[in-house]
Amino acid sequence: MTAPRVERIDGAEADARAAQMGPPLWPGTLHRDYLEADALRDPALEPIWVAVHDGPSLWIHGLHRRCIEGCAGLFDASAPYGYGGPLCRAADADFLPRAWRAYAEWMSEQGVVVEYVRFHPLLSNERWYGGRVNANRPVVWVDLGDADFARYYAPRLRSTLNKAARLGLRYEEQALATAVPAFGAYYRRAMREMGADPFFDFSDDYFARLAQHPGARLGVCRGSGGDAWLAACLMLDGAGMTEYHLAATCAEGRRAGASSHALHQAALAARGRGQRVLYLGGGSDTRPDNPLLFFKASFSPLRATYHTGFQVFDPERYDALKRHFAPAWAAHPERPIFYRKV
Repeated sequence: MTAPRVERIDGAEADARAAQMGPPLWPGTLHRDYLEADALRDPALEPIWVAVHDGPSLWIHGLHRRCIEGCAGLFDASAPYGYGGPLCRAADADFLPRAWRAYAEWMSEQGVVVEYVRFHPLLSNERWYGGRVNANRPVVWVDLGDADFARYYAPRLRSTLNKAARLGLRYEEQALATAVPAFGAYYRRAMREMGADPFFDFSDDYFARLAQHPGARLGVCRGSGGDAWLAACLMLDGAGMTEYHLAATCAEGRRAGASSHALHQAALAARGRGQRVLYLGGGSDTRPDNPLLFFKASFSPLRATYHTGFQVFDPERYDALKRHFAPAWAAHPERPIFYRKV
């Protein structure tokens, strides 16, 4: 039996081939536009797509490749912030292990020492990955196919939505492209007020590139008596699924329950567009009492598990990296790419 063929393809071809697979749910975060936008967080990140195919069987994986600082000719690879991982259409049971072996050999030949992957919980695409996979945290999703999904809302959420209704909060959606500078400034100000990690200080270039994604939508909540934003949420439409990607609010918005109102209205709008799932994600860390998870959990009892994965393609060079970046390895041995934040 011959080995599958491995080739590097561009983003447009990756999207076209993925569309031909016809996945029932195809998240917007697995589209070319998202991978390329997220690469703008770091000028050293290079978006790449690798396809492995054998007859009708096909495996596609999109990643950020980065040259390892101080190690000429050596690279690491990682999924974008949020989600990534492979898509696969296998015509026979033997294809996946053969595709993985071919991919791993190709990556090693290309000088890639290690990769780190975040899988999409609603695709469960860790099943198409041949490296090590670890369960990370629970995530929340809403079944928009349920005509009365709001009946599962927690009492605390119902109370907040009632308050927002009494205050006359207004919600509207628009294409992200119409408000890139406004949302960028609003989001960054909110992150600074929260004391968030600078990792999340997304630039206007990031939002402008993401705005080219056909599913990038901006939801804005305003008060009854003015045009000031009380909350804003950036969502990505994919096939059958809307993802709640980024959101921000302000002190006045928190008092009015604007974030809850915006997310409820976003769910109704997504259902109106024919989407079957609203994906909310999980907490900002793995703690079961994480405040962000607590907020999202009030919208639905439905859970999935977020997984991460990694593969060391060149163990000898990986051991050399541990020596080269000894303080980083000592500080973060639990991170596959321990010498930089991914």
